[in-house]
Amino acid sequence: MSEAASHEASVTTARKTRRYEALGARLAGIKPAMAIPVAAFLIGVAVMLMYSPLRQMESGDSAVYDYMAQGIVRGQVPYRDVIDSKGPGSLYMSALVMVIGKAAGLHDILAVRLFYILLVGVLCAITYIVAELYLRSRIAGIIAFSIPLVSERFAEMMIAGTPPKLPMILFGMMTLLLIAKDKPFWAGLCSMLSCICWQPGSAFTGVAVLMFSRYLTSWRDLRALKVVAGAAIPLAVVIAYSYFAGALGDLWTWTVHYNYTVYMPEANVPPGVALAQVWRLASLAMGANIVWVKLSIVGFGGYAISRLWTRFKERKIVEVSDLFRDAILIPPLVHLGFCVVNWQGEEGLIPFFPFIGIFAGYFVVTIARTLVAIPFIKQRAFAARVIEWAPVIPVVLILLSVINHAKGYQIDPGRTLQDQETAFKVVSDNLGPNDKIYVHGTVELLVLLHRPNMNSYIFLPYGKDEYIGSKVPGGFKAILDEMGAQAPKVIALSRLRTVTHRDDLLQWAADHYVSLPLEFAHDSVYVRKIE
Repeated sequence: MSEAASHEASVTTARKTRRYEALGARLAGIKPAMAIPVAAFLIGVAVMLMYSPLRQMESGDSAVYDYMAQGIVRGQVPYRDVIDSKGPGSLYMSALVMVIGKAAGLHDILAVRLFYILLVGVLCAITYIVAELYLRSRIAGIIAFSIPLVSERFAEMMIAGTPPKLPMILFGMMTLLLIAKDKPFWAGLCSMLSCICWQPGSAFTGVAVLMFSRYLTSWRDLRALKVVAGAAIPLAVVIAYSYFAGALGDLWTWTVHYNYTVYMPEANVPPGVALAQVWRLASLAMGANIVWVKLSIVGFGGYAISRLWTRFKERKIVEVSDLFRDAILIPPLVHLGFCVVNWQGEEGLIPFFPFIGIFAGYFVVTIARTLVAIPFIKQRAFAARVIEWAPVIPVVLILLSVINHAKGYQIDPGRTLQDQETAFKVVSDNLGPNDKIYVHGTVELLVLLHRPNMNSYIFLPYGKDEYIGSKVPGGFKAILDEMGAQAPKVIALSRLRTVTHRDDLLQWAADHYVSLPLEFAHDSVYVRKIE
């Protein structure tokens, strides 16, 4: 090696050494109080990556929201140009990520998935901090953020596209954190961001108002009004944007009026049936780890009793010094009530997961604290010390379960995003640059082909088609006739089980189209006949 080459190698080595030393210094500089939240973030991200997010198929509601985000990038406006009944927050987040990803040379769908993986990490960190603040236990906090990670279904729902309920619960947990930190304005702002991502997030605004007004008994300090002021800002931005985009009426129609006048009555089931559905889906999502859900229910009851006991002991109702600790009781109760009157399917479980972890953690540490307080044990230092550290055992078991599930996870051969893209080529081969495509339900076709739908009607369940038809002379039949007159080259009709005009749509396909067998699209794709 020449002297110049040797010198260059020495310089390179020195630079690398300085980088590692700088990284080590930064890591060493992390305060102990922040070390666990940082670890929670890293664990959450690492676990999600183990579930192969870049290979997961595009499907279901995630495809709907990814398509709407693509539409925003194309210049479309939600509710005016693409119909859905969820809030717009997550859609614009994904659209922004798509733009940034494109600038970095990254596939838009993959950019979105990587972004939401980071959000899962943030949710893990915030869940830990909230649990530690409210339960006053680091071990309870570790249990709280770890338990959602044991569920394969939780991971699959988080990484397969745009899930509005993830940012909804993330902003909700941030609201609980800001309540504990006595930041009313920012709590209000975060609570409204939660609502804008999914409307039931408005429960966090209500919780913040209740806490800062001491259950509506104290207004003179203006803290409750600061909550309202914070909440008003993102709401005003959404309203102003929708107004200037010519979509304010559509925003109201689809996010409020349709939900309350049509969707809720159409999707309503008896309370007993709804609760049974919640438990059945929770059992499927958690598998053998359903025991933690059972313990969390007991923990929830124990925590509620402890809060009532504090009132009784201090002979105060709203003047207790730690009133903020009531806040974690209200959101899961409100969400359970919402599920009873308007069940959302499996994704409706997402807002429960952090609270399952929090109250399971409370159960574990409370059992240990109760045992240590027994005089017989308290007098024996070694026994008391052992019991104090006993909650570490379930922490280890949970983390081992997390690793075991993630390491054993596999996608079935031939069922990847890349396989899906290859299969959809047969559809793109049948479409010219100016040919129209109409898709109902199988929205993943539009996402992966990067095609706009012929119209805004991408999914019409639970009376949505009748609701649209009621606003048009001639009803939905007139809309269907207009769709037929546009003669799209390709149509795809799936997820029709709860569509009122299901038979009319299928008859349209039978009259003018021939089937194009495509298992990845539920064999629902049709190509127009040569007439």
